[in-house]
Amino acid sequence: QAGASTSEVSELVALAGNIGILKKSSKSMIKYAYHKPLQINWKTLIPFGLTAIVGLSLGMALVILSQAVLPGSLLYPVQKFSDNVAMTINSDYTGTIMMKQAQQVKQLVAKHAGSKLVIATLANYQREAGSYKSSSANYAMFEYCKTNLQQAAAMAPYSERQAINNTLLNLSDV
Repeated sequence: QAGASTSEVSELVALAGNIGILKKSSKSMIKYAYHKPLQINWKTLIPFGLTAIVGLSLGMALVILSQAVLPGSLLYPVQKFSDNVAMTINSDYTGTIMMKQAQQVKQLVAKHAGSKLVIATLANYQREAGSYKSSSANYAMFEYCKTNLQQAAAMAPYSERQAINNTLLNLSDV
């Protein structure tokens, strides 16, 4: 009546009817969303749960298997990562890592691993021993490490023996 033609009026009436339907349906959707209890579709969640359990199990197995490897192995980075996590959680674990690294130096020398690998492992050991020595040093742990390093030096070629003996000199005040 405000200047619209007959065809425009019929279109506007149809549009107004659709808006009314939308308004009613949106009210019922809001009512449904707020008043219906949360329903979980367990059939959908089971594959995700199983995947998570399998993933965690494989990850744990990988970490456990990596604890027995030597530097240069494919799993050695996993061992280093898990050791760093363990030291972050419990700083007392540093001594255990230090003993493991001294033993790894001895094992690498016994297996005639390359000098670069032995010296790199020895450098990692020195780093851990230096930080552990500055904190609350444990005499028994250092003695264990010294014994392993002395045995490694006795078997090592000259260049490796020199590096091991230099490390032992650095630990002589403990």
